[in-house]
Amino acid sequence: MAFKMTVAEYREQEGSTLESWQKMWDDGQLDQSAEKVHPQLIEYHSLFVSAGNGNRVFVPMCGKTKDLLWLARQGAKVVGTEFAAYACQSFFKDNHVPYVVQDVDGMAGKVYRSTDNNLDISIFQCDHYLVTSAMIGCDLDSVWDRGSFNSVPIRDQQKYINHMKSLLTKSATILLAVVEYEIIDDLDNKHNIPNAEESVYLAFTSSAKVDKIARSITEWQGDDNQTMEISEILFKINLN
Repeated sequence: MAFKMTVAEYREQEGSTLESWQKMWDDGQLDQSAEKVHPQLIEYHSLFVSAGNGNRVFVPMCGKTKDLLWLARQGAKVVGTEFAAYACQSFFKDNHVPYVVQDVDGMAGKVYRSTDNNLDISIFQCDHYLVTSAMIGCDLDSVWDRGSFNSVPIRDQQKYINHMKSLLTKSATILLAVVEYEIIDDLDNKHNIPNAEESVYLAFTSSAKVDKIARSITEWQGDDNQTMEISEILFKINLN
């Protein structure tokens, strides 16, 4: 089922900031969203991760998702970005992965790195847009984006895509999962807000090949510990 929100709620989300994201973590609103590996990642990972090829996977705005751990266990080098230090710390502590915290030259932030030789995971704790290929040490081969694009205001979507392109190889593949939403308005006012699927095509088609792979129903546990079912669409995107 599509996630329902009013025009006012959508506008409020569009106005979100790094500070409001931090507050959501501080208030415990996002803790429960990272309890399970995303089923679409498990089912469709072969579309962008090849077995045994030393894939370098980018997971933007990753929070403390267990998807990072699952990808690393498939042999990938995993690089995430996350603004909230709490989320970075919780990922490693909750999953019992030993780690170190290091300063990053030229950036106001830290990088959290696994010290487990079998799990190549790094999370840059900073403003997402400050991370560069030089900081990472290489270009990345693929992207797993579950909900990150959803959270980017329309005004910043091209900035988000351009930054992503700056971190990737030219042949990189993006696997993008977006939550479907339905805009409701008690006053029945007209609006020009694109739905989730339209947003993806509007943002990417001028610079990428976009293929819709699947639509699925996923369980989501909110900050009130209530589980609900949400509809998600999965896209495979190859940048031009």
